Amino acid sequence: MENRKEDLARKIARNMSMTENFGDEPEPARGVTDFGEDAFDTVYARTARERRPQRAYAGSSSGSRRSTAQRQHSGTASRSGSSSKRSSGGSTYAKKPANSRNTKTSNKAAAVKKPAVTIKKKKKKPMTATKAALICTCILLTGLMAGGGFLIVGNKMYEDSFLDNTYISGVDVGGMDKRQALEEVKKKAGIPDVLAITKRDGSQITIPLADIGYKDNTEELVNKYYNGQDHGKWLSAMFEKEEYSIKNSFHYDKKKLESILAHKLIKNQKAKAPQDAYISRNDAGSFMVVGENDGDSIDTNKIQLLFDYVESELDELHFDIAIGSVDCYKKAKLHSEDLYERCQKLNNLHNIEIVIDFQLNTEKIDGPTIMKWVGYDEDAPVNALEVDRDKVEQYVSLLASRYDTFGKDRQFVSTSRGPITVPQGEGCYGWWLDQDAMTDHIIECIENCESTRMDAIYYVNPDSTYSYTCNPDWLTDKTDYGDTYFDVDLKMQHMWYYENGEMKMESDIVSGYPSESRNTPAGVYKLWLKERGKTLVGSSDGQSYASYVEFWNYFSTIGIGFHDASWQGGVFGGEKYQSPTWGSHGCVNLPYDAAEYIYENAPLDTPVFLYW
Repeated sequence: MENRKEDLARKIARNMSMTENFGDEPEPARGVTDFGEDAFDTVYARTARERRPQRAYAGSSSGSRRSTAQRQHSGTASRSGSSSKRSSGGSTYAKKPANSRNTKTSNKAAAVKKPAVTIKKKKKKPMTATKAALICTCILLTGLMAGGGFLIVGNKMYEDSFLDNTYISGVDVGGMDKRQALEEVKKKAGIPDVLAITKRDGSQITIPLADIGYKDNTEELVNKYYNGQDHGKWLSAMFEKEEYSIKNSFHYDKKKLESILAHKLIKNQKAKAPQDAYISRNDAGSFMVVGENDGDSIDTNKIQLLFDYVESELDELHFDIAIGSVDCYKKAKLHSEDLYERCQKLNNLHNIEIVIDFQLNTEKIDGPTIMKWVGYDEDAPVNALEVDRDKVEQYVSLLASRYDTFGKDRQFVSTSRGPITVPQGEGCYGWWLDQDAMTDHIIECIENCESTRMDAIYYVNPDSTYSYTCNPDWLTDKTDYGDTYFDVDLKMQHMWYYENGEMKMESDIVSGYPSESRNTPAGVYKLWLKERGKTLVGSSDGQSYASYVEFWNYFSTIGIGFHDASWQGGVFGGEKYQSPTWGSHGCVNLPYDAAEYIYENAPLDTPVFLYW
């Protein structure tokens, strides 16, 4: 076939060459050509038409060929003539004379007659079966070669990746390799490799899921689905969807989880313990509340609440768990709101006043004085306010020295001797400030940050409930007694009772036998208790006694008083007291009527002056 094409091409080229030599006859190309027989006939006929005038001109007397330009011009003129005629068997050209310099030559050419060239149209030969088969075979082979190359490229492309339209648990993994597909499926599945626990302070601890018994089969199933695909079917996969599913069932060991949580959150924790709110004092002297801090220390008594919360979150496939809101932490006991009122009071310390009543006068502790006594301990989260006890005690001691009368000697105008000095002795008369109780009370008032008015606190004997106070109506700037009193001259063994300066009663007495244990001690005493029908029980000088008396008028804290003494036989006074038989055990024995008078008439708190 190819040889025939080459022969046809050579013949066409030779015919075209002959047109350049005017005398050559074109040789018709024979056989089937790629151009078709009609195309060849047309070309051949046009060539023949152009050759006739050229040959007539060749017979002129000039004897030379026209130039190529002249030939082209002549051909153009002949084709554009107005009287051209074409017969069915060929083409005949007749040219009219024209005004040109070549008129003679043209006439000669016209005189030369040449028979018309008749070209027979070659009939088409039908294509044979062999030719058709050969063409089809070529087309088929070409298609097979192209298709084979396409298949080879496709197989190479999908040999290491999932086929198109492949879905695993809703994730399109088409065109991905196993690693890429695993990453995407895991993202969709939502099960990471570790469990993250975020604590209250924002820090995190992580627990590998493998450590609590979890086994992830996602990679195993992705590999299984990959290996199960026929990667040679990549072409059909473009039109068919293939779906796989992975059910992520999450199972773990709760005991392992709880053990790891306990170790990381309690045993190995660097947690902050809760801190109570407290009151702080700034450089300007003002007070402010510093809020509490619950810290992040786990309360071991509430650890199960933490376990339950984490496990419930895991059951919902939550793997980033914040435990800051779980009620499993230790808590501060004192909160800011508990201290606001107190802080406000503290800031009013410089405005408060503490007033103390001392009968004759009052004492006032003002704010500036209090502020000098107040310190502040920043390390004490609850009771940060500190009152300097030493300073308060010094202040109370000063008050005692100013107002106490107990323990002091007194100037007394006696009936028998005139003005004398009676020592306090073992007596109990007078005002005696309880300094410890006063100090405690003042400190309490300061800590309450409230202004207050208080009575002075006086000492009370814890064994007898005796109060070291006197009749406030008798208190003056110079003395603590008035003109109602008992005057007892132990040396004369006689007594007098005065009421409002008037003597109401007097009597002889028998005092204590002058031994160490039975002697009646001198001093200033106070009538403070009365009883009727009492048995006096005691012992002295190795002797025990039990004496019944009708009127018991108690005036000391050491067991002595005024009472009737029927065993004296109605005889009192003189030197009878010096007898161990008749001398008392320390009391002042009186006749029945004198003891009764005191019991019936003398008021409590009446001072008793005993002197030798």
